[in-house]
Amino acid sequence: MSALKMKTRKVVTLLLITIVGFAVFKIFFDEGRPHNPKVFGPPEKTQWKPVGARAAGQHNYDIIPEPDKFNAIHVGVANSDSVWGVAAPMFELDWVAEPAYFIGNGPLFDNQGNLYFSPQFYHGERVVLVSLDAKSGERRWALPADNDIQASSPAFILNDPDNPGSQIIYIVGYNRVMALRPDGSVIWSKATGLSLPPSDPGNTANTKFHSLNYHPATDSLVSITKAGALFAFSRKTGELIAPIGQIPGAPAISGNGTNIPKFVLNKVDPLMDEAFGKTDEGLSLFSSAVNYIYGGGGIVTNFFSIDPDSSRIYMAATAEDAADGTEDGRSELGAIYALDLIDDGNSGLQFQVLNRKTFKGGTGSTPALSADGHRLYVSDNAGNVIALDSALNEVWRVDVGEPLVGSITVSPDNNELYAVTASDVIQLIDHGDHGSRTWTAELTGFDGYANVDVQSNALTATVTANGVVIMIGGGKKLLGRTLMLHMGMGLLDRQTGKLRYFAEGREDSLAMSVVAPDGSLYVAHSPLRRAVGKAMYPDLTADITGGIARFKPIRLDLLARDAICAAEARGGNASSLNQTTESAAINTDIRQIQVLLKQAGVAITQAVSDGDMTSKDADTLGNILEQSVVNLTPTNLQHAAQDLTRACAMFD
Repeated sequence: MSALKMKTRKVVTLLLITIVGFAVFKIFFDEGRPHNPKVFGPPEKTQWKPVGARAAGQHNYDIIPEPDKFNAIHVGVANSDSVWGVAAPMFELDWVAEPAYFIGNGPLFDNQGNLYFSPQFYHGERVVLVSLDAKSGERRWALPADNDIQASSPAFILNDPDNPGSQIIYIVGYNRVMALRPDGSVIWSKATGLSLPPSDPGNTANTKFHSLNYHPATDSLVSITKAGALFAFSRKTGELIAPIGQIPGAPAISGNGTNIPKFVLNKVDPLMDEAFGKTDEGLSLFSSAVNYIYGGGGIVTNFFSIDPDSSRIYMAATAEDAADGTEDGRSELGAIYALDLIDDGNSGLQFQVLNRKTFKGGTGSTPALSADGHRLYVSDNAGNVIALDSALNEVWRVDVGEPLVGSITVSPDNNELYAVTASDVIQLIDHGDHGSRTWTAELTGFDGYANVDVQSNALTATVTANGVVIMIGGGKKLLGRTLMLHMGMGLLDRQTGKLRYFAEGREDSLAMSVVAPDGSLYVAHSPLRRAVGKAMYPDLTADITGGIARFKPIRLDLLARDAICAAEARGGNASSLNQTTESAAINTDIRQIQVLLKQAGVAITQAVSDGDMTSKDADTLGNILEQSVVNLTPTNLQHAAQDLTRACAMFD
């Protein structure tokens, strides 16, 4: 489940620090400050622009979808957390659906506007996959758990090359892998060849699969268990196409006996039981998370990336047993592995480790690739962001001051990276032979809240064409940490790190900052941090809840503005590039402009309906955009950019 365990471990460690302080200090009494929340008005245009040729791959999009939405848990196969469209520059909480489910990843979207998530815990109805209408939150269908598949990884979505315009949803559980149509019908369902062992509360890693990813060279779906077993399934049939492989790492050292105080478990566990029920092993969800995190024993705790051009696979795991200097069946070190599926010499395929890089203290994130596959970005547990080349040679590292709590976000433009810690969102620039920090985000969404002493980053960052989408947590400050009472979603300016807009939400999350094609934001509810806040401050924050929340766009005229102006900036930059040497970048820019103009067109229609744009202005914009689309070719791009400049200027 991606970097869920890594993020959760850091979350619970921070909670532990806070809780110990809570036992020492009397912090139940609020200071009685006035409640006067900051008001966020319509944001001005961003001045951010792409400069020079973007990073771009050479692959097509016949099977791998364009990154206009979250097709995988970190957007796509390379785990960039970067989408081509814009996020709504103004938004508000719309609804919460399926509140009985604790959801640690997702949601994902198909190209028909449907939403998918796989719950990790549930209260009552046992399901493997749920599909919702993304606009209304209404359930479309659910795949029930049964003897064939009792739980699954997060979904993974690819285009169907045999039916252009259609897509296929893939899931994998310990004993079954499945392909489904968006209507829930099964295309194929195959046994993995594994049988579920007897339930063992102390060793759940062996039965947990990470999500699937796509290996273009073999047209296969690759996955790995948390115990390090590697699988490759045919995309077309679900059959195993290679013997089950094994990452050579050893089980991780445990958490050195770290324990949450009993009085805290006695407060938090009943809250979690009421909301989500107990796990299959009979444990409360919070206790289960603590046991899993501090029990050790896992080999692979993060998701993995595949370069869509070279098909090389990059995985973060533990190092081999002897690498830490002691052969004891455990590993104190982490490692990044570069692998591939290669010819075994007998007309078959096998997994082979090509390169590896060991990290003292382990790596702190899912490996994230640049769009051209030339760079791999990870972090270590000491707070370093590390850039590696495709052969896993270290190129540079930058110390951001504290460990990261999520994967590094990789923009295809301007060599921008975004690192998230428990405190901050930090922009870095990859200068080739070295990296540098530029800004640290302005996290001021809860300014004026009576019971918020400190605000901090609370989720991974998603980069869009008009900003960076983040979650901000607000609550009580203790020993430099936040006991979370509130959360909200924000949009940062990419050029300055300033907060362009913010809206309070409903619940904490361990997942991703998800952006939909219409600019909506979605949050998968997985309340561990706020459960502790609720237990300690029962009267200062709402009850914990699960489910999926949607933040709907408001002021659709501004969404159209941001999409059009982003297209204008991209078209102007692309038209200045050399068509011979930068053809991949130019063609990818054209694809992204098409996504932005489609997004703008939908927003314009809604803005007129909402009364935020006149029909006259909408008609004028529509005529300009139609003309610009005609000119979206490498040779006529300059003319398209001129049209888009006129359209963007209409919002001045």
